[in-house]
Amino acid sequence: MMPLNYNELKLCKLQAKIFELSVETTNYSSPIFIRRFMLSNFAKSFDNKSYLNQSNNLEDAFEELDDEYGISNYGKTKYSKDEMFWIGYIYRAIAIRFNFSSKFVFKLFPANIIINYYHIYHTFDIVEAAERMIEEKEVDLSSNQEKALKYMRKMILEEPGNNYNKAIKSKK
Repeated sequence: MMPLNYNELKLCKLQAKIFELSVETTNYSSPIFIRRFMLSNFAKSFDNKSYLNQSNNLEDAFEELDDEYGISNYGKTKYSKDEMFWIGYIYRAIAIRFNFSSKFVFKLFPANIIINYYHIYHTFDIVEAAERMIEEKEVDLSSNQEKALKYMRKMILEEPGNNYNKAIKSKK
C-alpha cells in the first residue's frame, strides 16, 4: 500500500470540499451532483492534475457544472456533508491510486452504490479503503497494465528513428 503524496492528498481534499459544499450550494440531489461532477470536464482537470495549477475557487466548480449541464432542481435526495466529503475524497483517491479516470470510477461506483461504502469504510485509511473497494469489485488490474505495456511497446517500435526499430527490421 503506497501512500498518496502531498499533491495527491491536496486534490482529494479539494474534491472532497467541493462535494461537501454541494449539499448547500446546489438545488438538485446529491446523486445528480455526483454524476454531473464525475462525468464533467471539470473532473478531467482533477484527473490530469491541472486543477492544482489553476486559480479557481471551489465555487467555480458549480458554475462550470451549470454551464456544462444546465441549471436543474431535479431530485430530492441529499446526503450529509460528511458523506459527501468522504465520497469526493474516496473517488479521487481511487482515481489517483489506480490511475483511473473519474468517469471510470463513477461507472464502478455510481452514487447509489458509493453511499453504501461510506458506512463500511469512512473510518479506514483512504488508500486502504480504495484498495478494498477495488478488490470487492474484482477489477482486473493486470489487464489494464498489460494493455498499457503492449501499447507502449507498439509506440516504441513504431517511433521513427528508433535504433531498436532499425535493428529489428535489419534482421528480417
